[in-house]
Amino acid sequence: MSTRRIVIGRRADGTYGIFVSRPGFDAYTTADTNLVLNIQSKVSQLILMGSVNSTQVVPLGLSRSPVVLVTSKNTMVGVPGYVGPGGPARPSPLAVNVSAFSSATINGNGSSVTINAPIPTTFAVYAKPFT
Repeated sequence: MSTRRIVIGRRADGTYGIFVSRPGFDAYTTADTNLVLNIQSKVSQLILMGSVNSTQVVPLGLSRSPVVLVTSKNTMVGVPGYVGPGGPARPSPLAVNVSAFSSATINGNGSSVTINAPIPTTFAVYAKPFT
């Protein structure tokens, strides 16, 4: 009996995506627990966006760790050759001011995230596209 280890497109249960099964299992019909790769979304899903001016814990209520992107709003003071207002600095931290940078720490496998923000910071929380 041959099995399909890889399915790209529609599976027997009607889901669409890219699926790779463990050896000996048919990716078209097997349960999700027998898959080593299960991509049902082309892109990560944005769950939450926000901004903070100080360190804060943001509740998420997730059961698995998300991807969190932080962007510091640096004054840009001291950047050689820069003239103008401050703005987003990616990646954080900006090299001219390493004492003030923002970061994110995921707590409890996604139950919340601590945004460490010594300067004004925006953040975006995305669900991971792979299961």
